[in-house]
Amino acid sequence: MGGRAAMEKRETGSNSAQSPVFGTVKDVVARYCRCENCSAYLHFSHVTDFVRNLTREIARCPECGTEARQVTHRLQ
Repeated sequence: MGGRAAMEKRETGSNSAQSPVFGTVKDVVARYCRCENCSAYLHFSHVTDFVRNLTREIARCPECGTEARQVTHRLQ
């Protein structure tokens, strides 16, 4: 695959940290920091694996108990 189709496939993955964003900065930050179900502030935890140079970010909602997302970041 090439071009736009390849980019869209990469961006729509469940662990994609570079998904397309739109709206004002305030809107983007609110969507990132708040639960989609109940709008409570999410709690973030990070687990770093220095052998593999990865950090896993887990966002959970303290109000409704759902795991909002899990993203793996590659360390430089």
